[in-house]
Amino acid sequence: MAELPLHIIENILLRSPVKSLIRFRCVCKAWRTLISHPHFVRSHLRLPQTQARTRFCILDYSERGNNHSMVVRASTKDCEAFSDDDGGSLAFDYLFDIGKFKYEVVLLDSCDGLLCIADLANKIVLWNPSTRQFNQLPPNPYVVDFVGCHGFGYDSFADDYKIFVVSMLDPNIETVVDVFSLKSNKWERIQEKHHTRVAYICATVLHGALHWVAYDPIHDFDTIIAFDFEKMQFRELAIPREEDLYVKLRVVGGCLCVQRFEDPSKMWVMKEYGVDTSWSKMASPYNSRRNNLNEEFKCYLLHTLNNEHLLLDNKEKLVLCDLKEKTYKNIMPYGRWFQDDANLYVETLVSPHPSL
Repeated sequence: MAELPLHIIENILLRSPVKSLIRFRCVCKAWRTLISHPHFVRSHLRLPQTQARTRFCILDYSERGNNHSMVVRASTKDCEAFSDDDGGSLAFDYLFDIGKFKYEVVLLDSCDGLLCIADLANKIVLWNPSTRQFNQLPPNPYVVDFVGCHGFGYDSFADDYKIFVVSMLDPNIETVVDVFSLKSNKWERIQEKHHTRVAYICATVLHGALHWVAYDPIHDFDTIIAFDFEKMQFRELAIPREEDLYVKLRVVGGCLCVQRFEDPSKMWVMKEYGVDTSWSKMASPYNSRRNNLNEEFKCYLLHTLNNEHLLLDNKEKLVLCDLKEKTYKNIMPYGRWFQDDANLYVETLVSPHPSL
């Protein structure tokens, strides 16, 4: 039987799941070289089949005073995957020498199958759980007085994964950004400084920029700061004025969203990115005092799984909200106090090491 042409083999392999590809690397040297090549990895990542496969939502939570992490299956095609009794959740273990960390480990962010993990001493590791590869980054050489927030994302213009550390040189004023480039394996401090200070530690990536809520001490109001990956510049986006205090920043349906701490039923969505007048009130999925589960309901948005399903935290249990059906489903038991953020993860072959 004649061998298949290499381009046909590549086409078949591109449509295979990550777990299969990891096994296929052992078939022969030619397959190992092909599957490990950056072009193949990037092509596999961009295929709709890769993004459509089962995804995982990783959450940090506290239980009886101890900190843990959990992985929940988050298939957008089958939301019934959220279930304790069907194996929808599992304990989360880091498959590398976590003993090198001196302090508690925190999952900062995820992008293209890479998890960005750090401890309180700002020791940072990039890890791909699928391939079990990890990369401890060189230490940040720049002085950091107080870290406000972190970000991790892909710069499509430079074809580079970048980590952002937003810190304050002075507790009262001046924010600076340090950027780590995976391609160059180096840190860089952006010369431009900003006159605001970070108001909330959670940041979100959208449209090639890192966004966080900041306080402007000069004008005495909150604002959204966007730091552009490509231009390496700051930009301010206004918060709806009636919501200018104590807000959380999220992404809903591909749009920036702010939610009040005191009243999570108040949510605003920026319909047109960068246009301050496009803020619109979002019809809250939980604006009544009782839900279909016949219980008091006051939830905070953790993550948007797709345009129809939200992952919510009411500080007692984890809840899946179906916006279309306006129903709610408890997917985690009582007694777990979830952190303010969740990270969506999809299995990929992306390497946490610089490309050679």
